[in-house]
Amino acid sequence: EQENFEYFKSYLKRPEEFFQKYIGIQVQNYCLDGSRRLEKLLDSSLNNLYQNILSAVSVSTQIVKDRKDREDKVSLWLDEFCRELTEVINLPRSDLKGIEHQEEVTDIEFLSRAMAEALADLRKRLMKEFPGADLSSFPRQPHTILAEHFSGCWAQCPFCGAICTNTMQDHDADHQLVFHRPRALMGTTWHGTDQLVIDICSSLVTSNLKFRFDNGKWIPYKRYRDAGPPASTWKILPDSSMQAYWKWFVSHFRKQLEALYNAKFQGKGEIPEAWGRITKQEALSELD
Repeated sequence: EQENFEYFKSYLKRPEEFFQKYIGIQVQNYCLDGSRRLEKLLDSSLNNLYQNILSAVSVSTQIVKDRKDREDKVSLWLDEFCRELTEVINLPRSDLKGIEHQEEVTDIEFLSRAMAEALADLRKRLMKEFPGADLSSFPRQPHTILAEHFSGCWAQCPFCGAICTNTMQDHDADHQLVFHRPRALMGTTWHGTDQLVIDICSSLVTSNLKFRFDNGKWIPYKRYRDAGPPASTWKILPDSSMQAYWKWFVSHFRKQLEALYNAKFQGKGEIPEAWGRITKQEALSELD
């Protein structure tokens, strides 16, 4: 809902990069605001892990202490301990070999108590660090995980820059989307003029007009696939409907867009008066 044109410019030009930064900012604000969410999350996670490990200590002790068929009870206890924690943490049994080879460790009850005391001490020390914790302590940044989870195809329409709505990257089918945008958002002007194109590609493909990329040959919009990739990888269905949001956007940020592309909304690119009457709330409500 912000009306900072720099944000919009970044989104229009580099949507994937904008998305990554936006998610990062939102996660940062959510976790590190005055509500101490990150500290509470770390505290909750630590308590959960602490209880699971204590439970593993107790269960392992109960299983092993009455075993009469094994003399190497420490080794057996460590086996059970690692098995109990299999679904909680990755604790290789080989990391605990040093314990079973300590001659003074022969009493299972002693081992159990020592482990519980060490855990309690470690928990206290870790909790003291939580108030000053930040997201850098995570091996994988939360915003990166979220961005990967919500990320789909980032292909942009070669005409208007709108993003493919397919939720899978490297999908087999053609790129497509529901609503295209005015070509002016990518700085497109009518040939030989500085007049921005306010038409959308899904209506242009029904016209008798032509286009060309990078001073190439002129191609009818109706046969846009003849231009080859990336145009040929898109399925642009004929549709003259345009979202109210982009009508409001073009009208509201007219001067900024003209300055950005050194072009004008005049002549064939004149903005209809009706666009200027669309309120921000009306534009946003259509996106809900």
